[in-house]
Parts: sequence; C-alpha cells; structure tokens
Amino acid sequence: MPLPLKPGYNFNYAHIYRPSCFEMASAEAYMDFYGLSYMISGEILVHRYDSTFVIWPGDVTFTAKNVYERSGYVSDAPRENILLKFTDCMVEDLMKTLGFNSFDDFCDWSPSVHLGKETQRKVLFILHEIEQEWNSYNEYSEVLLKGLLHKLIILCLREGTVNERPHSVQETKQCYLTGAIQYVKAHLRENPSLEETARYVNISVSYLSKIFLHYLHTPFSTFVLNERIIYAQRLLVESDLTVGQIAAEAGFSSGAYFSDRFKHFTGLSPLQFRKENFH
Repeated sequence: MPLPLKPGYNFNYAHIYRPSCFEMASAEAYMDFYGLSYMISGEILVHRYDSTFVIWPGDVTFTAKNVYERSGYVSDAPRENILLKFTDCMVEDLMKTLGFNSFDDFCDWSPSVHLGKETQRKVLFILHEIEQEWNSYNEYSEVLLKGLLHKLIILCLREGTVNERPHSVQETKQCYLTGAIQYVKAHLRENPSLEETARYVNISVSYLSKIFLHYLHTPFSTFVLNERIIYAQRLLVESDLTVGQIAAEAGFSSGAYFSDRFKHFTGLSPLQFRKENFH
C-alpha cells in the first residue's frame, strides 16, 4: 500500500490498464489530494458512499478529497484510463479564477463531463504532454504540469457536457458512514472499535458493519487498520519519531505487532519504508 503521492510531490500521473471483469477488493481513499480520471476504453462501475455510477469512454471524472470509492466492471471488456492525482497548490489559482473556493466545490458543481470525439483527441494530446513531463521529472516539472493541468480542466469545461449522477444511497446512510469515517480518523491513536464508532453515530453495531461491507466492500476492522497504516506511513516520512513512538501514535499495542502489520500491507519494514521515501 504505497503512499498516494511521493513525498515532496504535489502531482502524480498513472496510465492504468485493467483486465476483463476486474473489481477492486476494497475501497481506495482519496485523502489530502484530488483526482482527475480520463476513461479511454471500457467502462467502470464506481461505488461511493453517496452514489453508484458508470464511467464511460470519453468521460472525465473529478474526485474531491476524503472520498472512499471502489470500482467494479460493467462488461467483460478490459479497460484503460489515465489517473491524475494532485494537491491544492496545483489548482487553487485556477479555482479562484473560476469562482470556486476549492476543488471540492468544483467537484460538487461538476463531478464529471463527457467529451466529444474531437475534444477527446485534444485531451489525449495534453495527457501525452503530461506523461512526457512526468517521465522526465526535474525541478521545473511541477510548474509545467500545473499549467497543463489547468489547460486540461479548462478544455473540459469549455467543450464537455456535464454528466448527472443519480444518487443511490439514502441520505441518512450517507450521514452514518461519513460520521463513522470522521470518528475513526480522529481517534486512530485509540484504535476505535466498531462498538465505539456505532455508538458515536447512534446506530447498531450490525447496521454499521453492513454499511461498510455493502458500500465500501471493506470490513470495518480492515478499514481501521488501513487508516492506521496510512497514518503511520505519513509519520515515518514526515516526522522524526521512532518506530515505537509511531506505533503508539497509530494505535498499535506494540512495536513488534506494528512492524508485522506494516510489512504485511506494504512489503517493507517501517525502517525500510522510511529509508526508501526519505528525500
């Protein structure tokens, strides 16, 4: 489970190929960064806590912060898409120009757009430029990538057609899941239990467990462990705390258990992870 963005980077480019009938085993978290995905071929069925929708070829989808989503398949066709991830500093100037307080607000206004054939060719050209710059990354690349990202978003606004997403989850369930996620993230040090979290959002343990399984396709315990590992990754890269101190901060009962779980999820020991991500 690598960090979504490399330490010190505000941008990431990925060209993704998935085989027929691919489905994510659990939900992916967009933490303190945003996403922009362009669908080249195939279709994706996306599940979020507040909606379920299909992404078709020619769709550009915008993802806000703190979103948990998992994808499944619509047909048996393989699929291909390009995914950009970026932080606030890459889009805050553009958002001010467009009249939005943040990219989160922009995503609420326009969650996705569909592009015609001619615009798709223009988008692929910009994405090719982004890929070339990403593959030869240097001290000037972030400035250039920022400009290309702005050009891409503006092109989508000018020539794309906004897609409407039907909401498939009741508002009360959305509130329960949102509240549970917020509670877990605020209490990672205490390793929050399903019982404590259910009590906080004022629903039964079994009902909250079903919400996590149905909408995130992830057991509550796995979700909490994922969040603790992600938090530990950040502390390893961004702090000078010892492994033992980080284990305690992330809610692990011992350094040995923390190291075992961390290596199981990432393939590296905490010290190896810190060394490989040090810059």
